[in-house]
Amino acid sequence: MSISPKSIIVTGASRGIGRATTLQLLQHFNSNVVAVARSGKDLNDLKLYVEKDLGLKGKLEIVEGDLTENKVVEQVVQKSLDTWGSLDGIIANAGVLGPGKIADTNVQDWKRGFDVNFFSVITLFQKAIPHLRNSKGRIITVSSGGAFNNYDGWGLYCTSKAGLLMLTNCIASEEPDIIALSILPGVVDTKMQQDVRENGSQYMRPDQHEKYVELYKGKKLVNPELPGYVMAALVSGGATKEMSGKFYDYNDEKLADFQKK
Repeated sequence: MSISPKSIIVTGASRGIGRATTLQLLQHFNSNVVAVARSGKDLNDLKLYVEKDLGLKGKLEIVEGDLTENKVVEQVVQKSLDTWGSLDGIIANAGVLGPGKIADTNVQDWKRGFDVNFFSVITLFQKAIPHLRNSKGRIITVSSGGAFNNYDGWGLYCTSKAGLLMLTNCIASEEPDIIALSILPGVVDTKMQQDVRENGSQYMRPDQHEKYVELYKGKKLVNPELPGYVMAALVSGGATKEMSGKFYDYNDEKLADFQKK
């Protein structure tokens, strides 16, 4: 008996972890994906690559927009329902670093950062939960070591990621028909890491900044395909009820069955 493809929303899908996860879902897990990001050019490039180079027409829909706007969130959820008739999962990946020491930053910048990293996720979950209940769906939030450890100049990022982790746990507790968990992707080779290397010395403690510079020089940054594959495997059906409310490093031995070989 064939299994119907899952329909998954991926936020922050135009580059980095989000883009990699989208491609893993399409290439390895026969999923349908609504890819969301603010960069229309990057999204269109992704769609062109998927359809022309990979030959996967009809599997990817894109939505250019800011998820802090309710109308964009509604559009994203409705796109999955209208195109494939269901919503089976969410990868909540979109986020901003918002660098700057607490004493030197404007609270309005914090509010904007929390809108992106936290409140937009709440809105997306609220719109999606009725449909995820029906599909016994899955939510994966992309966490960070910043949710557990403070880094100078990363106050906005660390506190919003800590909030996102607890939000995921709350969803897992309140919604017995939905599996919700967090994945720590490691220090991934992304544009955000490039920004940290190039500009982090302005606001980070020297030893903390040097850590990321050395990881890059030593070629120890994580390829985004690796956590992307794990999250794709989990959200498309692999995550079990026992995992709900927990967080895992992408390379945790407990997730060995879901890691790219």
